[in-house]
Formats: sequence, C-alpha cells, structure tokens
Amino acid sequence: MKFGTSSLVVAAFVGPGTVLTCATAGVDFGYSLAWVLLFATAATFVLQSFTAGTGILAGKGLGEAMREATHRPAGRMVVYGLVVLGLWIGTAAFETGNLVGAAAGIETVFEGRIGRGWVIGGLALVAGLVLLLNLRVLTQVLAGLVALMSVLFIATMLLAPVDWGAAARGLLTPSLPAGSLVKVIALIGTTVVTYNLFLHASAAKRYWAGEKPERAWRRELTGMAVFLPAGGVISLAIVMAGATLSRTGAEVSAVAELAPLLEPVAGSAARALFGLGLLAAGVTSAVTAPLAAAAGIREIFDWPDDPRHWRYRAVWLSVLLTGLVFGLLGRNPLEIIIAAQAANGLLLPFIAGFVLYITARQHAVTLPRWYVGIGVLVTVVCAGLGARTLWWVWTQLGF
Repeated sequence: MKFGTSSLVVAAFVGPGTVLTCATAGVDFGYSLAWVLLFATAATFVLQSFTAGTGILAGKGLGEAMREATHRPAGRMVVYGLVVLGLWIGTAAFETGNLVGAAAGIETVFEGRIGRGWVIGGLALVAGLVLLLNLRVLTQVLAGLVALMSVLFIATMLLAPVDWGAAARGLLTPSLPAGSLVKVIALIGTTVVTYNLFLHASAAKRYWAGEKPERAWRRELTGMAVFLPAGGVISLAIVMAGATLSRTGAEVSAVAELAPLLEPVAGSAARALFGLGLLAAGVTSAVTAPLAAAAGIREIFDWPDDPRHWRYRAVWLSVLLTGLVFGLLGRNPLEIIIAAQAANGLLLPFIAGFVLYITARQHAVTLPRWYVGIGVLVTVVCAGLGARTLWWVWTQLGF
C-alpha cells in the first residue's frame, strides 16, 4: 500500500532544532511543556492535510494556489511579500540553525578540537554539493543516522527514570511556567514547520499524479496518521529525556552537555552517537530547507519547473549562503537554533491563515465543517501565542 509523502514532513522537522529545542525544554521546564507537542503534532496533521489536499485534489503546489488565488496587483504584492517573509526568511533562519547544529554535533564528537568556522563552512559546502549534484545516496545514509538517534531517544524514554505521573500531567494539562513563552513558540515552530507546508503540497502533487484524487487523498491521510504521530513521539521522547536530566539539577549552556541524555541506552558511546545524530540531522535539514524555499518561490512566480534553472538554483543558494553567513557570527548554537524556531512560530499564523483560505476556495471535495473549524482553531491558537510573545518582547524592551 502506498503511504504517500508525509514521511518527508517528519524527516524535515526532525532536525537539530527539534532535538535541541525539545531537550532544553525538558531540562528547563521538566514535563510541563509536553502538552505543547501534543497540540503541535495535531496542528501539523491538520495543516499538512490541507496542503496535501491542495496538491492532490487541486493538482497545485501551495505557491501556485496562492498565485492563482490573487488577481489584483495589490493583493498579489501582499501574497508575494508573505511568501518571501514566511518562506525565504524562515528557511534562511532554519538553515542557520541546521548548519550550526550540525557543527555542534561535530564539536560534541571531537570535544571542540576543531574550529567551528571551518566546520560550518565545510558543512555548507557539503550541503551545496548535495543540492547541486543530487546526491540522494548520501542523504539516505544521513537520514538513517537521524533514525538511529530517534530510536535511541525513544529507548531512553522507556529505560530512563521517567516520572510518568508528572509526564501525564504535563501532556494533558496546558500550562505556561514563568519564562517558558518563547520556548513554547519554539516548540510549535520546530514541529509545525512553515516550509513543510510548501514542500508537502509539491511532493504530494507529483507523487499522486495520475491517481484518482479522492482516493489518493485518503491514502495520503492514512500515511500521515502513521508518520506524523511517530514524529511527535520522537519529540516527546526528547523532552522526557531532558526532564530526567533536569531532575539531577544540571544546567545546560552548551550542546555537548545534552549528550548524557543518551547514556541510559548508549552508555560510553552516548557522546559520539548524539554528536553524529545531530550532525546527520543538520545536514539533511540543510538540504531540505533550501529546496523547499526554491520550490515554493518557483511556484508563486511561475518560473520553469526545472531544478537546473538558474533562478531555482539562485534561491536555494541564497538560503544556503545566508545560513552560512549568520552561522559564522559565532553566537551560541542553542541561542541561534531556539531563536530560529521561535521566528518560525511567529510567522506560522500568517501562512496557516492563507492555507485555510485556499482550502475554502477549492471545490474538488467538500471538507466537513468541523474539520475546517479545527484548522481555524489551530490558526487562532498559534496567532494568540505569537501575539503574546510579541507583547512580552515589547515589554522586555521597556516600552
């Protein structure tokens, strides 16, 4: 049975940002933010199902649908600006986190004996070669390492001294502990990834070409019901692993200090496995983020559907180079990555709102009103958290 393209979504959001954001959420706040991942996973399913429907039912990528939905010049300018803001800037921010996170993985393995600038530059070169030469075998090997690290985190959750009562309360009882607001937005931003909405629509359109639309959409939803909860479980396992470290009173200020999370399973190999997994997650995500930006912008500007076209390559190269430049600025990797996830969380409501608009306009299949209502609720909650975060930032600046 064909399960569709949703595995791409999970592979794209299980990057270094997910690992480090979830781990530090557990270390800083214990189990109390587990509910955020439950909400974010459900939100991912709802929004990704809408974009998959755009690709399957309407036969259009999200960028194409946005372009065709706007006819007046003023409206089109707003949409184009929204895409550039939500897609290009978002993927560039993620790319910074991907390169810095992958470099932090190498630093973890070699205990900081290699200069970070050289490492980041080398990783950017590797990502560029993969994008230019389409080295799928290397990408598959790296994806295998990410899967191994994910399995180790799940095993850690089962073997480590988890307080299951506290974990259940954190999962089912929403709360915002003091100082947790930015981390909440970051957790949402690292799960409901804006560029995945574009990536999923384009991938589903190609994957199900020639199939009966309604049947293909049901199969895609079945695949999503399998893969997306698996991604949520991985994220939750990382939070719980971090929470067990929190109980020891440990404070985390560097990426390498998170390696002991895998010790219940990996023992003395924990540092190496954590570092290699982080490296692999960073490189694979460093490839998918520029591709998603190039695909979405190509669609909205109606450029030729050719990965070798100079405009397509110019977009992914600009994302890669922007990530490289900001990655070389020398900031703490944890700060960069969490800031990128939070930025994505703030931009999410704008893109989600347009996804709902596109969904309401399609006529290929009638969606239940309650399901569309859930989409509206997800968007409103994300917008509310984003607005509260902006207000917090405003007050911190002294206004």
